[in-house]
Parts: sequence; C-alpha cells; structure tokens
Amino acid sequence: MKIDTILFDLDGTLVDSNELILKTFYLTLKSYFPRKHFSRNDLIDMVGPPLYETFAKLTNDKTIIDAMIQSYRQIYRQIEFDYVKLYPGVIESLRYFHENHFHVAIITTKFKASAAPCLANYNLNQYFDLIIGLEDVIKPKPDPEAVLMALAFFHSQNAVMVGDNTSDLIAGQKAGILTCGVNWSYKRDLLLKTNPTFWINAFSELVPTIQNYNMEA
Repeated sequence: MKIDTILFDLDGTLVDSNELILKTFYLTLKSYFPRKHFSRNDLIDMVGPPLYETFAKLTNDKTIIDAMIQSYRQIYRQIEFDYVKLYPGVIESLRYFHENHFHVAIITTKFKASAAPCLANYNLNQYFDLIIGLEDVIKPKPDPEAVLMALAFFHSQNAVMVGDNTSDLIAGQKAGILTCGVNWSYKRDLLLKTNPTFWINAFSELVPTIQNYNMEA
C-alpha cells in the first residue's frame, strides 16, 4: 500500500534548532542551579520530551518547574533566530509532498504558540494540513496518541513518521506506521537502535525514498 501521509517532528528534523535548544537549556539551568554543572551530553539528553517532564527530573517543586518553563520560553524567544535555520532541502521536499497531494502534518512536543514563530518565519504553514502540539494530547510522544490522531484526521491508509528523536519513531511504531530516522540527529546511535523503516542522510533523500517505496507498493 502506497504512503499517502507524512508526519514530521519539528525541532531537529525540519529546523536545525538543536544549538538553540541546548543554549536555552544552559541559560535556564544556570539561573536555577548555578552551582551544578551540566555537560553538553546532559543537555542533549534533555532534548525531545516536554519541558515539564525534563525539569521535573531536577526538582519536585512545581512552582520552580513552572518558573523554569517560563524562563526557558522567554530566553528561547529572545535568541531564537540567532541560532535556528532550516535544513537544506526542506522547502523543496515539502513543496513536492504538498503539490503531489500527500497529507502532511507536524507532531511536536511544543505548544503550538511556541512553534508558530519559526513556522511563520520560514513560511512553512502553507505546506502543512495539520499541526498537533502539546496542548492537543494527553500523552505526548513516545505515546502514539498524536500519531493516531493525525491518522484519524486524514483517514490515512499508510503513513510514515519522520523524526530525529527516539520518541518520534517509537510513537510511530506504537501506532503501527512506518518510520524514518535522520542521520543528523544528535541522538543518532539511539535512533538507529529503534530500527526505523527508512534512514536518510540528508533531507533531500526523503522524496526519492518515498517515491521508491510507492513504486514498489
């Protein structure tokens, strides 16, 4: 059965925001835990899950967690476009999927308001039929809830989840769909261990990968 739906993670998959996220984590944690050292690997491990889940591993104080989340978001907005950029080939690939009538969606663990500035800055909204944010689900990735929501919305017959984090691919696998890992992931080795259906070394490889699959389907 041919693929008719492409589901994308946002950060680290469509947009190279990894250094932005690491810098924001660093500045936030420096304010709240000035005597504690966080290595680069510590910060990388924090990338992916919702902020509350990440900060709850550092403190049980809900007031502090909420304050850290607000600080994180403020810092993120202030420095966002000093760091973030699109990966090469993203626009061309999205345009192809849009023009060839694929269902295309973003599934992110951000609130949609936090994702909106980046999408607007690069004029990406025109390529997506659906954006599922953190506020739309009870259980975020790696739970399959958001993926299943997208499949139901599109009445999809065959879909692929594209992501740079294990939570993206596990969510896709739990939902029973195909998955695609990306070689530029900061968590490449862990991503490979999920045994994704497809693996791309550059974003420009995604379209031919889907085309080849559909030719054989």
